[in-house]
Amino acid sequence: MESENRVRIKFLVSLQPGLHMRDLQRLMGLSFSATRHHVEKLVKKGEIDRSEDGGYSRLYPAGTSNEDQVLFSLLRAETDRKLLASLLEEASLSPKRLCDLTGLAKSTVSEHLAHLSRLGIVRIAFTATRGVSYELTNPTKIRLRIDQSQTLRRKATGRFIELWDF
Repeated sequence: MESENRVRIKFLVSLQPGLHMRDLQRLMGLSFSATRHHVEKLVKKGEIDRSEDGGYSRLYPAGTSNEDQVLFSLLRAETDRKLLASLLEEASLSPKRLCDLTGLAKSTVSEHLAHLSRLGIVRIAFTATRGVSYELTNPTKIRLRIDQSQTLRRKATGRFIELWDF
């Protein structure tokens, strides 16, 4: 039984990199203590990675780089996902254009862009004609992680439906 739970945890973490410990606990249907116990064993064996993010434990497949951990955690948040996807569509966007594309409030866009800029994912460009605009520092890598994240979600959904239709 114990190894079955650990296999399920590794599977869920591989499908949803950046998964919060609480979300894992809900998905597993175990107590938080039991979930933490299994996660600690898997981390100790090097089968998954855990990082602390703002008081939360995020879980990743073993060997996930720090840069990828940051990207996966951002892609789990809808607002950041919308902003990054919009910046992939157009190379350089003004804050106003980002608000129009995402439907988000100006304050929300500003706050998230500042955070993305501090992380080095977005850079601020100033031009005399356009004023302030934002662009991705590594669009190729971000597109790859977004595609990977979407593929993993589709696989997880398909696997869930297979399990549900037993």
